[in-house]
Amino acid sequence: MALKRYAATLRRNLKAPRDVVWALVADTNRWNRASGLAPGKYTWKVVDGRRRYVGAAKELGQSLVWYEPPYEWSEGYFIEGSRHFISGPAKGGGLVLKLEDAPDGTTLVDATSWFTGEGAVMLMLGGIVRRRNVAALARYLDTIESTLARGVALDRVALEGGATDTRKGADREPAVVRARRSLMASYDVVVSGVRSPSDEVELRHRAEKLVRAGAVEPALIERLVTLLAERPDEELSQIRPFEIAHVWGADKREVLRLFLHATRAGLVDLRWQVNCPVCRVSAGVAEGLADVGKAVHCEACDVSYNVDFGRHVEAVFQSNPAVRRTYPAVYCASSPALRPHVLVQLQVPAGDERTVAAGLPLGELHLRALGLAATTDIELDAPPGTLRAVFSADAVRVTAEGHASHGMSQLVIRNEHSDTITVLVERGGWSADAVLGSVVATFPDFLDIFATEAPATGVDLAISNLALLFSDLTGSTALYERVGDARAFAIVEEHFREMEKAVTAHGGAVVKTMGDAVMATFASPVDAVRAAIAMVAANETQHAGLGLGVKLGVHAGACLAVRANERLDFFGTTVNVAARLQAQAKAGELVVTEELAAHPVVRTLLDAHPHRPFEAALKGIAALQRLVGIQLVPQHAGTPLSETAAPSAAG
Repeated sequence: MALKRYAATLRRNLKAPRDVVWALVADTNRWNRASGLAPGKYTWKVVDGRRRYVGAAKELGQSLVWYEPPYEWSEGYFIEGSRHFISGPAKGGGLVLKLEDAPDGTTLVDATSWFTGEGAVMLMLGGIVRRRNVAALARYLDTIESTLARGVALDRVALEGGATDTRKGADREPAVVRARRSLMASYDVVVSGVRSPSDEVELRHRAEKLVRAGAVEPALIERLVTLLAERPDEELSQIRPFEIAHVWGADKREVLRLFLHATRAGLVDLRWQVNCPVCRVSAGVAEGLADVGKAVHCEACDVSYNVDFGRHVEAVFQSNPAVRRTYPAVYCASSPALRPHVLVQLQVPAGDERTVAAGLPLGELHLRALGLAATTDIELDAPPGTLRAVFSADAVRVTAEGHASHGMSQLVIRNEHSDTITVLVERGGWSADAVLGSVVATFPDFLDIFATEAPATGVDLAISNLALLFSDLTGSTALYERVGDARAFAIVEEHFREMEKAVTAHGGAVVKTMGDAVMATFASPVDAVRAAIAMVAANETQHAGLGLGVKLGVHAGACLAVRANERLDFFGTTVNVAARLQAQAKAGELVVTEELAAHPVVRTLLDAHPHRPFEAALKGIAALQRLVGIQLVPQHAGTPLSETAAPSAAG
């Protein structure tokens, strides 16, 4: 029996700019849910000699198995995706969405849902499925219209960093990310998905426990209660605190504190998501740091890579099952909304060339093809009329020509390989607003609440860059002799509280104290230097009259997150150097490398302070190190750092 094609097509004018409409229609996961399709279960399998993303579901009493070739899209212009059925009466199906500007500033949307099949079952079901798809398309576009009519603040998308934004240095945040946050402000079962019931008694009981702990503002706790009770399962299975902070208009660090303390109260659970550095999509989720290995395999990219705890591991949260058990479902695993950093994804046959319209933002773009090692980065100072990219066996050659008209460029991709390739054009300067390992490693509440959350014994997780500060108290021995043990101990404890307060105020976290010394972590050396200045100032105010001083060292670079004494700790050359810089300091002095002292921001912070350039041998480092000691307690006149420190790049 001949293969028969069934298609449902609608054309609709939506009263919003094209970027705003794209932000809504690009979530094909939402489209499949709205159309009444059953959720699928996806795995990677070899089909016809190729690795395929294979899905399975039951539709209208029929068991279906299919694979999805990579979807194609150009942000703001079109989406085309398909399914190739391995079993069941259907042979193929797909969705095509095309967007174009209307003269009055609105957007014309052409939507087509199609499928093919053969056999008696398909003859019986074909008409039913087609009518259902016509109704589903109308429902989907009606939902988008009603969303726009509700006044959801999506019109900012086109003005603040959409694909057609031509301002140099403009916010490069993808439109679909802004749309997702805007849609989190309301609930609609078609837009948002199902909402399983919560245990109201347990939710309130645990929230009251969190209130009694007094660590978080009650107003934030109440917002969390509302979130856990009212948001759909899809959102509560992977909660990103910084994203929630955007939605609430709240401070990011305070919202992260809320979730960390809510974990202790049993409202939410912490999970560790390992994100692939190539595709930027989750390659796995672990329940604890002890379950995160040194290396991870990304099935989507079919590559293995060493895990960088600071850059690849993300802290995500989900509702605790006792409060609310969620049942998230995947309706479309290939949705562009799941890869918001990808501007264009396009399949190009061997020896062929394809041209599509594209809105290319200014700044860095990354071009690559799935499964190929060759990549390239380009920097756009102005949107080109045409951007040409040629993919060969060992290189990607890119040229930009002319100037774009009304923000629209022509993207021309040529494939010189012997097989079809899937090309991606990605934002190079944007990443998801994630709570990465580099954040939690410098967050005091995490180190307190999750004191025993650490890598497995014998596993060291690399962190590509972390700033370490070591401080030591001088004059404490004489203090004990002068005022007695009890009084001196109380003074030293007060000193530690002041040091921790200064560290926390500048975005750092105290990892541990060792005798009179403090070890703290920071996301950047600039924050560490600011904290060092504050620490010395606090000691001068509180304890200088007692003969106590503080000496400090700051260094930044790669290190290892490890388990030591059943706690999270940090080791490596960077840690050792920071400790040995502190050992070189005098009372009231911060010692850094000459390279760090030349960092523009650090130099500005320290320019007003006397300093002493010197060389020293640091234990474990073969060569003499060129160092700078900055006297943060003025004792003598000195030369500003800007006149002597060599201008070199700092870590």
